[in-house]
Amino acid sequence: MLKKLNSALLKKPVLSLLVYGIIIRLCVFIFYHAVTIYPDSQNYIDLGQIILDFDIINYSGERTPGFPTLIALAGGNLYITVFFQLILGLLAMYLMYDFFKLKSQDIPFAFWSSIITTSFIYVIFYEFAILTESLTYFMLTLTFWFIEKFHILKLSASIKHYFILSLILGCLYLTRPMFIYIPIGLFLFIFVKHIKTNFRKAFLKPIIIFLFPFISFYSWCSLNERNNGYFTSSWYFGINISQTATSFFEKVPDEDKLIRDIFVKHRAYVEANEPDYAYPMAVWYAYDELLEKTQLSPPDLSNKLGEISKKLFKKYPGLYLKQVGISWLHFWNAKNALIWNVDKFENRFIRRGLIGLWIYIQGNILIAIHFLFVLFAFKKIIQFFTSGFHLDSDLFLVAIVMGGSLAQALVTFGTNSRFAFPYLPLIVYFVFINLYTLKKSYAKRTSS
Repeated sequence: MLKKLNSALLKKPVLSLLVYGIIIRLCVFIFYHAVTIYPDSQNYIDLGQIILDFDIINYSGERTPGFPTLIALAGGNLYITVFFQLILGLLAMYLMYDFFKLKSQDIPFAFWSSIITTSFIYVIFYEFAILTESLTYFMLTLTFWFIEKFHILKLSASIKHYFILSLILGCLYLTRPMFIYIPIGLFLFIFVKHIKTNFRKAFLKPIIIFLFPFISFYSWCSLNERNNGYFTSSWYFGINISQTATSFFEKVPDEDKLIRDIFVKHRAYVEANEPDYAYPMAVWYAYDELLEKTQLSPPDLSNKLGEISKKLFKKYPGLYLKQVGISWLHFWNAKNALIWNVDKFENRFIRRGLIGLWIYIQGNILIAIHFLFVLFAFKKIIQFFTSGFHLDSDLFLVAIVMGGSLAQALVTFGTNSRFAFPYLPLIVYFVFINLYTLKKSYAKRTSS
């Protein structure tokens, strides 16, 4: 029975995938009557309206315009925005399948890996949320599919494809500024890989990748500098850094006593009265009082908090590195990554079933997959150093995911597990291909 079902599904794998993807999204739509609004959502909604009004020239610079542009294309209607995200989710599922197939040259592996990946319920619920995660997930999947499809890591790739990839990476930066590191990493990887073969071509061809990310970065930061005085992707950056200093903010010297005492007072309140997950957000509890007492503008306050925090990092590197380690571990804790409003389920049995599915089954499976990814990633890195410094596409994938896990840990504390979500297809592929290789190797040894 199962063999017949497997055979039937694999006759038309893309159609089978799309049908499955549509069915699970329809099920969520039927039972979950909500667009998930999170504290971050309002900034995106406001910027979407500003883009819709063609008034972005005076924007104050809280967010980058990638995701808000999707909201604007939906006419500011959040239900249409969710519909767009559902469509992008189906496209991401196809790209994921094709990426898996290109990498493994194995249709059953690609099909079932894609089915498993898209079955994690947080993939669907992010599509119902007004947050950047779902669009970032699509853009990152598109990026790696494009790299694999058009052999971008080889110098034989056409200049046209370098330009197209540059455009994709520019859009990715505007969606999630943290991903500005990817074009840098990609350029360095291609350059080092081919430096001995053809130095000139190894430098000049991949440098095209920087074009649109640089234009996007410089233009957006320049607009923010003009409007709020700071050359940055978002003036929230200083606040984000201060979250990393939350646990040792009492060590701020007396020259910034006012800010220190307000921050520490609200941190104590959060510790005593709020759940543990609210602790990294202590600065936001203090935010209104900080604005009132310091008389600083929001961008100036954020910049001041950033300056204070950077001084703390330099003075107490041990405490900073300890916090980075905690944030890095939180990145891999997928149980905290689900965003939904459970009260919006009208059927309490469905609600309880999905909560149990996530907490007891899928959350634990994801943690195990993340653990195996880290394990196989270190194995891959060791192999790189012990096998003549061989650079391949799997090593590039490992470098990007591990680099992202470290980058987010260096600059933010709180909801770190959300940062791991867009990498899910890459993580699943790398874990499953390693397990698949181990299985084949074991079968070969036992049969001989």
